[in-house]
Amino acid sequence: MLVKQMNKNFPYYLSKFLKDYLIIERNMSLHTIRSYKKTFQILIEYLVNVKGFEIKNITFENVTREIILEFLSYLENNKKNSIRTRNQRLASIKSFYQYCAVDEIDNIDNIRKILSIKAKREVKKVILYLREDELKNLFDNIDTSTNKGRRNLTLLTILYDTAARASEIINLKIDDIHLENKYIILTGKCNKQRVVSIMEQTKTLLIKYIKENKIENGYLFNKNGKRMNNDFIRDVIKSTNNLNKKISPHTFRHTRAVHLLDKGVNIVYIQELLGHSSIITTMEYAKVIEKSKFEAIEKVNPKFNDKLPDWNEDQNLLNQLLNL
Repeated sequence: MLVKQMNKNFPYYLSKFLKDYLIIERNMSLHTIRSYKKTFQILIEYLVNVKGFEIKNITFENVTREIILEFLSYLENNKKNSIRTRNQRLASIKSFYQYCAVDEIDNIDNIRKILSIKAKREVKKVILYLREDELKNLFDNIDTSTNKGRRNLTLLTILYDTAARASEIINLKIDDIHLENKYIILTGKCNKQRVVSIMEQTKTLLIKYIKENKIENGYLFNKNGKRMNNDFIRDVIKSTNNLNKKISPHTFRHTRAVHLLDKGVNIVYIQELLGHSSIITTMEYAKVIEKSKFEAIEKVNPKFNDKLPDWNEDQNLLNQLLNL
């Protein structure tokens, strides 16, 4: 292969992109940066092991649009990646080439061709959520006679009440919790923060949990002061799931959104609660409330025991939401 000599080559730009641009200029979260690094690790392994490139031959000139398209097909057909993952990898690659386009004038045509690659249309999955009776049964199944059980109840209550992502709960610190005013600060994607109100019952559980575990600072959910890993919430859900359906951390997020929408809460509030940049994303939940499902949920009026917070009793906050 003919290798064009450049003062600033592909590895140079990739290093600057990952170490300087994403961290310093974009202030990306560590989770997002890891995702970018993983993308280029897989890409380079593909170029070397599948396409037969030598490392020195990985250049802007030699990595063409056709090769990137072949790589995307490889992700789907060989790595069995979903279309969503495939599109995420493409977005990372295009972000890198967009970053390089300013300086790499000699290879701008090839860069533009790569930037022209379109994301593959993804068939949207059905939003899975829990009915109120299922939510009740799930919480009722938690053994609150143990410290671990009380922790699990507190965790899942916050997960539902705030509609937070799993990563937002894992990174939640004591300083982010403002019990007197009943709100917490969640740090989401790209380190964007949002204020989320909590119900009175959630506040009570948090007070008891913090007091019982003598947590004065640092992460709310921790082990010997250290932050829990990404599998922590999934393990808690798995250990408490007594329903005949698969439940993920995102199920609670979907459930909260659907329940609020069903109760007539303004969709703009739900958008802010979920941290969606576009209300179009939030509108997907409206499609869940079909007439038959709506009537089924309306018939359910669970009488929660004192272990499960009764979201309807906190009328002051609920009225505020309905009036937004």
